[in-house]
Amino acid sequence: MNDWEIKKFLKVVLTVQIAVLGIILLDLMGHKIPILREVIITLYLLFIPGILLLRIFRIHKLGNIETLLYSVGLSIFSIMFFGFLINMLPALGILKPISVNVLIVAISLFVGFLCILSYVIDKKFSHPDFINSKDIFSPYFLFMCLIPFLAIFGTYLKNFNATNILLMILIILIAFMVIAVAFNKIPKKFYPFLVFIISISLLYHTSLISMQLWGWDIQHEFFLANKVIEYSYWDPSLPYNTNAMLSIVILAPIFSKLTGMDITWVFKLIYPLVFSLVPLGLYRFFQKQTDDKLAFLSVFFLMAIFTFYTEMNQLARQEIAELFLVMLFILMVSSNMKKTKRAILSVIFAISLIVSHYGLSYIYLMSLVMVYIILIFVKSSFFKKIVRKFRPNVDPDSNNWNQTILTSTYVFLFIVFALTWYMYLSSSSIIYKIFNIGNHIASSIFTDFLNPEAAQGAAAITFKTTSLLHEVAKYLNLLFQFSIFIGILALLMGRLKNYRFKKEYVVFAMVNFIILIISIVVPYFASALNITRLYHITLFLLAPFSVIGGIILIRFFLTKISNKSWTKDRDIQLKIIYMGVVVLFLFYSGFIYEISGDNPTSFSLSNIDYPVFNDQEVQGLQWLSTNREHGYVYADGYRLSLLSRSFTVSESKDIPQNFSQLKTDSYIFLGNYNTKTGTILIRNKNTTTKNDFYMDYSSLANTKSQIYTNGNVTIYY
Repeated sequence: MNDWEIKKFLKVVLTVQIAVLGIILLDLMGHKIPILREVIITLYLLFIPGILLLRIFRIHKLGNIETLLYSVGLSIFSIMFFGFLINMLPALGILKPISVNVLIVAISLFVGFLCILSYVIDKKFSHPDFINSKDIFSPYFLFMCLIPFLAIFGTYLKNFNATNILLMILIILIAFMVIAVAFNKIPKKFYPFLVFIISISLLYHTSLISMQLWGWDIQHEFFLANKVIEYSYWDPSLPYNTNAMLSIVILAPIFSKLTGMDITWVFKLIYPLVFSLVPLGLYRFFQKQTDDKLAFLSVFFLMAIFTFYTEMNQLARQEIAELFLVMLFILMVSSNMKKTKRAILSVIFAISLIVSHYGLSYIYLMSLVMVYIILIFVKSSFFKKIVRKFRPNVDPDSNNWNQTILTSTYVFLFIVFALTWYMYLSSSSIIYKIFNIGNHIASSIFTDFLNPEAAQGAAAITFKTTSLLHEVAKYLNLLFQFSIFIGILALLMGRLKNYRFKKEYVVFAMVNFIILIISIVVPYFASALNITRLYHITLFLLAPFSVIGGIILIRFFLTKISNKSWTKDRDIQLKIIYMGVVVLFLFYSGFIYEISGDNPTSFSLSNIDYPVFNDQEVQGLQWLSTNREHGYVYADGYRLSLLSRSFTVSESKDIPQNFSQLKTDSYIFLGNYNTKTGTILIRNKNTTTKNDFYMDYSSLANTKSQIYTNGNVTIYY
């Protein structure tokens, strides 16, 4: 769309703007049209500001994937920082800046200004390129469009009829679609759309479970976003790390106010929709350096791991941040854009990453500094002497490292903006947290390195097993992790010359591989940064090496058992890896455990205990937050996360194994699982001795006063 003739382009933009104003006006007059406001304003906020900025920057001929990604990224950037500026209006007497009336007027004026600017700057450009209508009405395309509805209707049946049949069919269908790609049954031009379809389907098949938010961190994110919605103002002085993240305190409230959606559904519907573009971006990132089939398998490998569609769905701020991280990687290897424009977009997305998620920002910062130091080293005369000595056939000057956008200015700006933002917008609490992690790591290395806690990282990636099937899944997982090592080793030995790997990507991949190894072997590092999330992030760069390493391993074993020519066929080797990743997906999704009845792991397919909450539990929490006067609030392992909607960490506590340790004038919150089973989950924080366990709470019920119950929730005093 950013390549169209400017007048036609602006007609579309202004038509959408008028539609937005008309829908909101109808709502204010009492004529609400179901779904229409939510859909149109969501598309308006996610696309229009960004596509206008692409015209203003005169960035053209990107192709459909990159145009979509950059448009959404620039739109989110615009909303977050424009909302940040609007929040300063109380200084001018406007006390509720994050309100519908103020927002719609301000954003409409902003879009109007961008329209004028884009016309003045880019009015002479016209090079339209259109999607073939035959592709849209292709049986492949139409069939793929139906897949996400299986996730939507499947979760509906699970929520209200307690049946998982449609979700089971969804998992099988996704597996068959991947196998169809392996056997060349789907045209390559549909691979990007299939990546998006699989991505959004997997995300919705978990995010739409329950009518309430589930998970840990997202409850606190809900608390902060809801405060902004309640007061129509963001208070940056609140001393929480997450309160400095505009992806939560600005972006979510603006979407909620303008679309009319409850903040719960903004997190359950819109955020997964944005996050579903991350695999699409990774596909483009991998495709630029490998080929279509290897890129597809690499990104499906990342999606197949449960972290993608379980943990990430309860980390709203990281869902947004990962989109910016992927776009930074794409820009790093892009060759169809001038260096100046790449630098502008890189700075914008880097700043957006910083204000979206502090943890991911520090991981990127750590990688960035290490990569920059390595890039300086490889350009030094000392490195060139070493290369000439040990590899006389290689010309060290043939590698043009000067084309990188990772300049000293870029690295310096990222560091300065990150430190400034976190120091002033979160009362330095994020800085203190990072130093605290460093102190723990240092003390662990020098005093506790031989402690079993050092094995936490490896245990987290391999997970503990309870049966033969779980044991099979563990070793299959280890095999794919080992294949990453083989792929990296082949890279170091110069065996991957058939691929188009950019030098910056190679260095980033090496650095992230080192970070992954450190997270496994260094005490406390894994538990502080969460190893499963760190593994998920490192796969943004390492996933292709898992596939490449797998090809090398399969070729090795095939040639050992047979000397026939078919053993050297790369297509056969790739098909075997496709099958292996599909099997891994069936394990990780919980499908195999569900059909075998063997210790189910998926809360969307099975009825297992997990921080998934219903309406009655939320109502019970609301009653307690309204009627509590003072004292601690206790809950068991999973229910404790729900308390963060209303209470601070200092106010909420784990139920101790010894009930005599309960403080007087305190409250005990028991949720649906507790009341149905008569048990509570005791979280054992010392993971080196024994696991969490369930215990009967009848003695607690016999000695404490019951002050509230609604059938699903019981509260004792």
